[in-house]
Amino acid sequence: MPHSQSAKPTHRAPDLCPTHNLKGFDVASAVARGEFVLSLSTMLGCDYIFVSHKGPHELLQLKNADKTIRELLDLLDTSPHQSMVVSADEITDGRLTFARYDYVWENRQVTKVSVTPVTHKDQIDFMQMMFDCSTSC
Repeated sequence: MPHSQSAKPTHRAPDLCPTHNLKGFDVASAVARGEFVLSLSTMLGCDYIFVSHKGPHELLQLKNADKTIRELLDLLDTSPHQSMVVSADEITDGRLTFARYDYVWENRQVTKVSVTPVTHKDQIDFMQMMFDCSTSC
């Protein structure tokens, strides 16, 4: 049944989150151990890749972020030019805090990664809405 275009976020069906051979991927290992839960939401051609976790994680530290982002892009088969990586850290009271991982894609590599905590109420509300609409991978 065809769907009409709307301004609402579009959701990828679970079968659109590929299950590649995950051997050798640190991110995939973290998912397998239950340290990360990956989900994806698409709006206006941008893939919001959410990495849910509890507390700080080594793979999300700035020194590892370029490799982690590259693995996420490969695992989820998303465009590096149209993807945004967002960590969703569950703090002790069950609330989520969000941080955006901005990066530059040069010569088929992730470079110049910076982490920006999402602190403005409108931005938090938007990220929460996108997170709530995301599909687990």
